[in-house]
Amino acid sequence: MVRYFYAWTPLVIVAGTAVLLCSPLALIALMIVTLVALAALARAIVSLMYVLSRAIDRRWPRRGGESPRTAAPLSPANRQHA
Repeated sequence: MVRYFYAWTPLVIVAGTAVLLCSPLALIALMIVTLVALAALARAIVSLMYVLSRAIDRRWPRRGGESPRTAAPLSPANRQHA
């Protein structure tokens, strides 16, 4: 008896998908899901390029062997009068 129900599974899936896609609300939902997926893909590509460029930049040799340094914080205590 169970084998009989398994035989109908592909037909139920195809028919259910067709019914869902024929309703206007389902088409709108499908378009929204597609746009969100495309936006996520674009963000993933952009962030991957950003991370790769930073990784390559860090490994790139600097001129004169100097390493990138941060500036001293500006505060009134460190100010030298001319």
